[in-house]
Amino acid sequence: MAGVSDLGLNRADPATLVVDLNCAFASIEQQHDPRLRNRPLAIAAYATDAATIVSASREARDLGIRTGMRVFEAKAIWPSIAVAEPNPPRYRAVSDQLVAIMTRHSPDVLRMSIDEASMNLAGTPDLVKLGPEGVGVAIKTALRREAGECITCSVGISTSIWMAKQASNLNKRDGLERIDHTNLVSALERLRLTDLSGIAEATARRLLRAGIHTPLEFLRASPDQLRLAGMQRAVAEGWLRRLRGFEVGTFEGPARKSYSHSHVLARATSSQGELEELLMRLCEMVGRRLRAAGRRGRVVSVGVVYRPDVDRFSKQSTLANPIATGEEIYRAALALLAGRDVRRAVGTLGVGLSGLSDDDGQLDLFAGPSRPRGERLEVAMDAIRDRFGEDAVQRARLLGRAPVVRDRIAFGNTGQPDDKK
Repeated sequence: MAGVSDLGLNRADPATLVVDLNCAFASIEQQHDPRLRNRPLAIAAYATDAATIVSASREARDLGIRTGMRVFEAKAIWPSIAVAEPNPPRYRAVSDQLVAIMTRHSPDVLRMSIDEASMNLAGTPDLVKLGPEGVGVAIKTALRREAGECITCSVGISTSIWMAKQASNLNKRDGLERIDHTNLVSALERLRLTDLSGIAEATARRLLRAGIHTPLEFLRASPDQLRLAGMQRAVAEGWLRRLRGFEVGTFEGPARKSYSHSHVLARATSSQGELEELLMRLCEMVGRRLRAAGRRGRVVSVGVVYRPDVDRFSKQSTLANPIATGEEIYRAALALLAGRDVRRAVGTLGVGLSGLSDDDGQLDLFAGPSRPRGERLEVAMDAIRDRFGEDAVQRARLLGRAPVVRDRIAFGNTGQPDDKK
């Protein structure tokens, strides 16, 4: 087995920083409202006990309350926990502040998500004057001074964005950590496979089947061994370089395999009319995100959670041709929704589209040289909503209805409404 000196680690001096806001949504709300400070706080997708927590304050996390829990689970741990709904414009404003602060030290800043950004200090005066640690401290100081004392961040320093992200994850309490060739092995020794960015449970299981149980075994694996885990050679070689501290392309996760949107109703309902209106809104949002990403899909799915029994119903269908408009998604989803038990009240409704392909602009042979009128219309509606908000343009059936699907931000997204489940 190779020793540390034989691993081929990147021995360059670190010049890359990743800055990650701690407990982002919750800390921003605590800064905004002094009554929420120093107390357990959960930011939930909706103001219902069945809603999912998307951010928890440090005080809540210390009690064992985590992102992904339901509100009722958090209340079982701490009955008096404060619960608030997200305020996306407020979070975008702080994200913009963070990027502006980082840009003072380098023109090469990449916003990775709403609560995280990276920067490259190579060739900057501050790399020589302050060093990467000094820049990290300066960013922390400016952020607390300008965004507020409740808002802290963890800074990771390394030779690549991915490795700097691992460093930022080592201490999520206002930390500043550095990983380079001198401590990379000891840093990986502290982690599990699923602690590595980009390694989810499914990938970890495949690595286990190939005999790779830890990040260090991953580091020392051969491309052939990674092939046994289902990785193509180019992917395997990219991972082995990434684990050694080398930059591998841009910071992008695996290609998205589906787009979905779900809504937890404040009041469960069995009304077909109410469910159709909600389904239409959800389909509009899925289509909007598809078009923004230049994707189309062929597999439509609908999911229902009944209340109070919390039983589930789900169904999907595969279409002959890929689609991207809300109207097309709605027609297919409505047919699937007909399979639900109409006698039971629905507490959660979701719709998704998978079987994705890139939208290359090609249409059916007999469709003519331009896009169908309906698709052109939805693209125009997208542009209006981008400028004036999601409810600026509505289908006639939805006019005057409450905007049940509101502006949401997932941590991997910075601008468009998204689902956070």
